[in-house]
Amino acid sequence: MNRRIFKNGLIVLPDQVVKGSLVVDDGVIAGIVLPGISLVGYEEVEVSGKVLMPGLIDTHVHMWAPSPLDYREDWNYGSKCAASGGITTIVDMPLSVPPVLDEEGFRLKRSLAEKESVVDFAFWGGLTPKNIDKMSLLNELGCVAYKGFMSFANEDYPQVTDEFLVRGMKEVKKFDGLIGVHAENAEVADFGSREMAESNCHDYAMHDDARPWWVELEAIQRAVLFAKANDVRLYICHMTIEQGAAFLKQAKADRTNVYVETCPQYLLFDKTFLREKGSYAKCNPPYRSRENVERLWDYVFDGTIDTIGSDHGPYRDDEKVKAGNFWLEYSGYGGFDAMLAGLLTEGVHKRGLSLSRLTNLTSKNAADIMGLAPKKGSLLPGSDADIIVVDLNKEWVFDGTKSLSKTKSVNNVYHGMNFKGKVVQTYVRGELVYDEGQIKTVDGYGEYIPRQS
Repeated sequence: MNRRIFKNGLIVLPDQVVKGSLVVDDGVIAGIVLPGISLVGYEEVEVSGKVLMPGLIDTHVHMWAPSPLDYREDWNYGSKCAASGGITTIVDMPLSVPPVLDEEGFRLKRSLAEKESVVDFAFWGGLTPKNIDKMSLLNELGCVAYKGFMSFANEDYPQVTDEFLVRGMKEVKKFDGLIGVHAENAEVADFGSREMAESNCHDYAMHDDARPWWVELEAIQRAVLFAKANDVRLYICHMTIEQGAAFLKQAKADRTNVYVETCPQYLLFDKTFLREKGSYAKCNPPYRSRENVERLWDYVFDGTIDTIGSDHGPYRDDEKVKAGNFWLEYSGYGGFDAMLAGLLTEGVHKRGLSLSRLTNLTSKNAADIMGLAPKKGSLLPGSDADIIVVDLNKEWVFDGTKSLSKTKSVNNVYHGMNFKGKVVQTYVRGELVYDEGQIKTVDGYGEYIPRQS
């Protein structure tokens, strides 16, 4: 039985920040007491001058394992990297090999994660033309949501066309499931990318022109229409555009059950960043203009954006320049160990984002939307003691070569960035997992967290 009292910290709750001591009993938050109070039989962790936040729930992770591609990332390295960035629950996307389209794919991924992960984990299930009839079973196994690509994907995980998107919605309606979509018009985005490749355009900021804002907006509008017509819950993954945010704000006002995720990179970088980093920073949907970045922050503050997920999915450096043509290179990269630091730096310190709003974006809302609450998502009594100790004013430089990820590189998109705010310790269910650069628990400590309701 672990019994700890985190003494004299600033405790971030969903609607306020309080000075006090956080009490943990057998891996669960037991309560909050006044500063200075000691309890007999409890190990004391002095956190004076530090902030206590609920561990992050990363809603959008690609761990690559199980897969022949796990040389990019696996549950062993990836979970330790997550812990170093304050992530205590990984919600993994279904695009492993084999993908999580059925019970076999699910059980293979679960068994691997249970052997290797040092943080807790939950799973997205798949939504493809191949597995509509398997979605109810995946729900019984505890999957939190079902991911479909409105854009083109790959052979193992094909695009979900309109017919199968609607079929999937009708299926999850039976168990109040959650549909998530990568929202880009497939044909137009593909055409734009091919056109740029053929011309071998050397201004990589034109990625925004190859897959323009209206390609994303059209798909968002289409998905919302289908969801509203079929009365199902919808989750827009990695939304990048101010026009989409404005539309989704109105859809919410009209009581559509739609939730909105963006990623830290869309709040930190604009399209000119590609001129510096090239294909190492290429991702879909693309970065947009600086004006768009600033407008996205407005929707972070007003509540339109519900969650922030990393879209962590690293590649080796040689894979990101393999084709020799930016427009043909793989899209995606790692870096979820920099997510919280980036949001503290740009959101809290630069723009005045409240710590409570930040923890709602990175923990509570994800738990509520994906059915992981009340077990996960806050530091309120009764929740798991997933706690991160943060030095809010620590200034430091991110070094991609020292990341705990399996893929370490000076080409990490965050390499060399100056941050203010750093994770000092990470606790999962009351146990110390990460402590100032060191992993303190055994492989396999992490537990599978099924959808709670």
